[in-house]
Amino acid sequence: MNLSLNRTNLISTSDESVIFSFLKNNPNLNHALLATSDTTTILAKSDQLVSRALASTSGILLTSSRASASSSAVVDPTTIQEDVIVKTNPADTDNFYRHGLTQYTVQPGDTLSTIASNFGISPSTIMTENKLTTSSTLRAGAVLTILPTTGITYTIKDGDTMEALIKKYKVTEDDFLDANNLESFEDLSSGAVVVVPMINVAVPQAPRTSTFVKSEAGKVALRTASAPTDLVNSAVSFIWPTAVRTITQGYSKRHSGLDISNSQKVPIYAASDGFVEISGYQSNGYGNTIVINHGNGYKTRYAHASTLNVSAGDYVKQGQEIAKQGNTGRVRGATGIHLHFEITKNGAKVNPLSYVRP
Repeated sequence: MNLSLNRTNLISTSDESVIFSFLKNNPNLNHALLATSDTTTILAKSDQLVSRALASTSGILLTSSRASASSSAVVDPTTIQEDVIVKTNPADTDNFYRHGLTQYTVQPGDTLSTIASNFGISPSTIMTENKLTTSSTLRAGAVLTILPTTGITYTIKDGDTMEALIKKYKVTEDDFLDANNLESFEDLSSGAVVVVPMINVAVPQAPRTSTFVKSEAGKVALRTASAPTDLVNSAVSFIWPTAVRTITQGYSKRHSGLDISNSQKVPIYAASDGFVEISGYQSNGYGNTIVINHGNGYKTRYAHASTLNVSAGDYVKQGQEIAKQGNTGRVRGATGIHLHFEITKNGAKVNPLSYVRP
């Protein structure tokens, strides 16, 4: 459309991003233009309503450049005397009229906020429709699908009903039909894309990627054995279980032991004499593990090992090499080589630093 205005300081005549649509209850206004041009009535809650007084005093004239080429009729522009709707529409396409959607090419300097403001919708509506998240980058030249109002799109499926949709999305029937320029839900068929108007659309968040990976490489068959009932060690004392002295994660309510590492597959030693109750891969995140019963209620665990040198049922001596550090089980990435070392007393996990120091 071309806009001819008596008050050019109100809206520029070259601004093709602005269109005027008549209210549905005033079809008699500018009838000649509507009869000969490719246009439609568009109503949305985000539209900016020009007051009746402003519209009449500004002398807005509307002419069409989209009239049929074969028509020789001269359109006599009609001065709008009633309410007028001003709607920002930078990319007016046939697709917009067909589905309520339009395509917009991102320009240099654009932001989600400015694009959303121009179209009168929320930034989260654009993000949801275009599968953008809080970590996405908006690049010039990208093509965005724009909804005519704040909301989401939905693809009609066989068996869908108006009642079910408005109940699911908590919208009124009139709002749904208006947003899609429909007279009846029955006009829709399976596969049709519709707009579901909403007051708020949740901001899509970037998926949280875990820093942990689970590795079964070098998995050792799990074996268990019961310690002898007469296992007693009257003088239980512990030594540091590896030559590495660096603690990468300490004991806490969220972490039941010590992580010790220099990122090398160095030997692991038995912290005290005892009987091996568990050896092999534990799927609960520990990976290749050894558990030693030292008697008097004490046990130690050595987890994430790459290789195991002892097996369930073996007796071990303090300082004996029982395994090598590794990154089996659930660890922080492929470089998470370390020893997870625990001490339990009468079934309760305790802080190893209360019993041994590096």
